[in-house]
Amino acid sequence: MNSKRESFNSLPLKEQCKSQADLLFTRSLYENMIKKYEVPSLSVLPDNLDMMVANAERLYYGCAYKKCFTITEQVLSRDPYHTACLPLHIACLVEMNKSNKLFKLAHELVDLYPDSAIAWYAVGCYYYLIGRSDPARRFLGKATSLDKLFLPAWLMYGHSFAVENEHDQAMAAYFNAFNLFKGCHLPALYVGLECGLTNNARLASKFFDLALSIAHEDPFVIHEMGVIAYQNHNYTVAENCFMEALNKVKQLGGEIIADKWEPLLNNLGHVNRKLKKYEEALEFHKQALVVAPMKASTFCCIGYIQALTGDLDSAVNYFHKTMALKRDDSFATTMLSYVIEQLIEESPPFPGAGDVYIKFNAKPKKVSWDMCSSNTTPSSSLRGKIWVASLVSLEGSASAL
Repeated sequence: MNSKRESFNSLPLKEQCKSQADLLFTRSLYENMIKKYEVPSLSVLPDNLDMMVANAERLYYGCAYKKCFTITEQVLSRDPYHTACLPLHIACLVEMNKSNKLFKLAHELVDLYPDSAIAWYAVGCYYYLIGRSDPARRFLGKATSLDKLFLPAWLMYGHSFAVENEHDQAMAAYFNAFNLFKGCHLPALYVGLECGLTNNARLASKFFDLALSIAHEDPFVIHEMGVIAYQNHNYTVAENCFMEALNKVKQLGGEIIADKWEPLLNNLGHVNRKLKKYEEALEFHKQALVVAPMKASTFCCIGYIQALTGDLDSAVNYFHKTMALKRDDSFATTMLSYVIEQLIEESPPFPGAGDVYIKFNAKPKKVSWDMCSSNTTPSSSLRGKIWVASLVSLEGSASAL
């Protein structure tokens, strides 16, 4: 993004534009195409297809997929094979899990443009969406062979490996994209993500720094920097990164936060809990619950904080909710046992029992509320911006407690 901005600033617009109105109009056109993480100061040619695609791309970056999809449908209704819009439209279909529409579009593209990379890219995305990674890789590989400079296919090819935790193959695909597209931050971002998943935090941090130098406004990159800081126990730095990412998200999509950002809100809860700011941590986890209501890990986070603050009855309630959604959650099971034992020790056997009642000699284990700190790792939210090229542009990792 910085290279685009520098190229734009170097243009001799003042010499070539005859009037101030022409200069303002020309600058606005360029700004609309360049600004991906903020709303341009002036919107020009609102009915122009290229400007509509640029606006849809900004919405996609903000994870407003429904609004983005509405615009791309309008563009394709006027130009069914708009080359800049198709990758974005396909990405929205994947994010919104519209496999039937993607199947139809892929067949139409293959019938009309059998030698085009975008056609086989759409086929590969369809197989990726329905969970068939092998045919997805085959068709995505064909797309990259037809057009070696088609970035969305390279990224999607890497995602097809990453979704099955095949980190080496995923990293190889991302490295190919990184070598071919030096000015794009996404390959560096995904390489860093894979390094983090393989516990190579130092190398991951270097790639995130590189991605941030190219696109310093991208909240995904800032979020991943916060995850690395959290893993290095730099909780204050992690909190600053997460808050900065949240502010960027609100600038992009408004106060309504997309469910894609549930890991970010939960991570803010984790880092505030580590800093012993329990009220703030509880508030962020409850915001995450509003964004993604049926997330077992979020209920478990809330229960854990309730236990830390001594509200054992509420903690039991939230751990039960966690296990209702995820029966094999070992953390919730262990914590529920400890909290119930603590309640048995501290509570009278029945209301009004007073201080005099028979106590058994059995001594329940004392709760060590820091016992599971190794399980309270932040979640990484990336892997979804599966398109881009000229567009330069998340299946997020599951949030973990």
